[in-house]
Amino acid sequence: MRTPRTTLLAAAACVALAADRAAADGIDLPGAATLTKVDFERHVMGLLSKAGCNSGSCHGSFQGKNGFRLSLFGYEPAFDNAALTRDNLGRRVDVQRPENSLLLLKATGAVTHDGGMRFGKGSWMYEVVRRWIADGATHVPGSGEIAALTVTPPDFAVVADGRSVQVKVTAAFADGTAEDVTPFCDFKVSDDAVAAVSATGQVTPRQPGDVGLTVLYRGAVRAVRVLVPAPGKVAFPDAPSGYVDREVLAKLKLLNMAPSGPSGDLEFLRRVTIDTIGLLPSPEEARAFLSDGSPDKRERKIDELLAHPLHAALWATKLSDITGNNTDALEVPQQLRPRRSQMWHDWLRKRVADNQPYDELARDILTATSRDGMGAKEWLAFVNKIDAQMAKGFDTDYADKRTLDLFWRRQQRVPVEQWGEKVAAAFLGVRLECAQCHKHPTDRWTQADYWGFANLFAPVVLANNQFSDRAVKKAADAETTERREKFTGKNKNQTLLVREMFFDPENRASRLRPITGTNRVVQPKALGGPTLPHHEGADTRAKLWEWMRDPANPFFARSFVNRVWAHYFGVGLVDPVDDFSQANPPTNPRLLDALARDFVQSGYDIRRLERTILTSRTYQRSAAPTASNKFDRNNFARSYVRPLMAEQVVDVLNAAVGVDEEFGNNAPDGRKMTEVGASRLNGNLSYVLRIFGRPPRTTACDCERAMEPALPQTLFRMTDPTLMRKLQAKGNRTVKLARSELSNEQAVEELFLATLTRPPTANEKDKALEYMNGAKNRAEGLQEVMWALINTREFILNH
Repeated sequence: MRTPRTTLLAAAACVALAADRAAADGIDLPGAATLTKVDFERHVMGLLSKAGCNSGSCHGSFQGKNGFRLSLFGYEPAFDNAALTRDNLGRRVDVQRPENSLLLLKATGAVTHDGGMRFGKGSWMYEVVRRWIADGATHVPGSGEIAALTVTPPDFAVVADGRSVQVKVTAAFADGTAEDVTPFCDFKVSDDAVAAVSATGQVTPRQPGDVGLTVLYRGAVRAVRVLVPAPGKVAFPDAPSGYVDREVLAKLKLLNMAPSGPSGDLEFLRRVTIDTIGLLPSPEEARAFLSDGSPDKRERKIDELLAHPLHAALWATKLSDITGNNTDALEVPQQLRPRRSQMWHDWLRKRVADNQPYDELARDILTATSRDGMGAKEWLAFVNKIDAQMAKGFDTDYADKRTLDLFWRRQQRVPVEQWGEKVAAAFLGVRLECAQCHKHPTDRWTQADYWGFANLFAPVVLANNQFSDRAVKKAADAETTERREKFTGKNKNQTLLVREMFFDPENRASRLRPITGTNRVVQPKALGGPTLPHHEGADTRAKLWEWMRDPANPFFARSFVNRVWAHYFGVGLVDPVDDFSQANPPTNPRLLDALARDFVQSGYDIRRLERTILTSRTYQRSAAPTASNKFDRNNFARSYVRPLMAEQVVDVLNAAVGVDEEFGNNAPDGRKMTEVGASRLNGNLSYVLRIFGRPPRTTACDCERAMEPALPQTLFRMTDPTLMRKLQAKGNRTVKLARSELSNEQAVEELFLATLTRPPTANEKDKALEYMNGAKNRAEGLQEVMWALINTREFILNH
């Protein structure tokens, strides 16, 4: 008869025997792989990330959860090992009885856990953690240091005929070994309506389309595109000659997605006119274009629009967004801030109109100084001229200044980290914010990268009574004294101070900033590029610019061509356009590379880039979908219907109604909205711009400009009193038509051309004439037709 003691010993022996057998057999992982040796960094840390335990909303937050803290996203394995094995008297792991470890009890829901059950008892995840604990909960520092992460398939995962595809992830470690780590990765898709992905990387199609698949493994990020081809047999057009159409068509063939046919002349004319100059074509322009039988009329129209003065104005507006032309942040006095914003806009507009190479335009912003090499007297004479012109109105000679020092001139001191974020977003298309306090969760950037880039701009100086040399200070002090003596107001402090913006590594305010939470100072360094230490008398920003414009730079040219592409198609090849990251791959990398390569080889010729895009079949496709491309969102199988920029809304509405905008004191009268530099405007116009998404330009994020439709936009077109007054204003389009000798039918056709850039259908014409016949008079009838037209989706959207 067995005693209790012998029974316990037998049970212990059975457990030990089972553990030895499991150790010999290994742990069966998803995908038929077997794990024979559990490593803390490679496997346990991978599972903690996969289960979300070290995320910012759980134990990875700075304060942890319920007294248990892990490093955010598992970037500090040594810290995490100590937290698991030593903190809380070592209660989280029990190497003698692994099943009683608090780590396993909470993860399986056996004891109360705010995070809920993370995996089931007996699952492969459970066995991995249990085996690590049973083996002594050891940690070999550096064992999981990743040298490379490879995803198969590498570029496109084509999921056809309803069959699923297994993604495989292989990690090459610093010690020279490699391992299939697929089960330990986290998988995410950007649109689960197109394809779904399991926790172990099994991709299953749902509907035709193209989505991004992001793979995360212990801080390393890779991404591929998942392509779900359309079913059936699809006929494709002949291979085009231009590289834009060739690369787009090659991708469409992978998707078995036929492109839509070419747009009609009037559809093309309306689209390209709105896109290039922010206006509608006039009825006269529409008729002339339609009657022109020459085969090159579209190319000639494109050239005409690219040379139009409003084309430069529209891009100056977009570049004002990108570079942060925020009126409220500019120097006092407040009443002159809108004029400084206009100077900024005018400077950009002149460069676009002159087709200055983009690399030179970027140089003249990045390396700007107030003096531009001028001597003290010459510079002060220029300052006096600009200040005198600015005091009188909005027209100044600032656009003739070589560099845009207004980019750096703000009333309040801008911390170096914000300069780093602004420059990275504007000129590299990179969002750095997440790397300020910890490694970026979905990209390569570390805190050292963040602060190294920020420290490039530490020597930028703009402060009262600080100048680049004694001669300049002496002359500026004399000028300030003279201005105050001439000032006749009550408060002499309201006189315009003479301030110089310059680059001075020796300035005491130019010290390098340490990494957040540490005393470690990182030397100035380009993102993913060389270290660029500051030297006396040298402007490190010039070295940064040289690195940017290098043809091998992975961001500079690609980010700008992507912005241009996004403007003309409504969506970027990388979207959002300022989110070039490892987790956000381009939808067509070969096309993006070809555009960037051509852009660099052309000498950064912006006009040529635009013409290449606008003359392509891809841009000139119809917005009408085909059976195979009706779900397409990012492969450019058709022209996408898209909202207008807020500025375009104002100008298009005014052009249709036939009135001019009144801007008040914050902008010059007689201009279009795209010609206005100020980010802040008063009255009803400010409301209109806000509801249609114009950005305040307070951050470095492209997301500030909202392009989504919203109910207030519809209510504005239906009921806004200011708009109603425009519809009834003297001399507008309907008033002129009412007084003209045109018949009612001809007048209705004129309104359709002026708003929708097409003649009415027979049914539309009958309804419009019915409106007019029921009105009190011809003018009121035409106003009702105009109101109806501007309240259509066809009017307020570009297509």
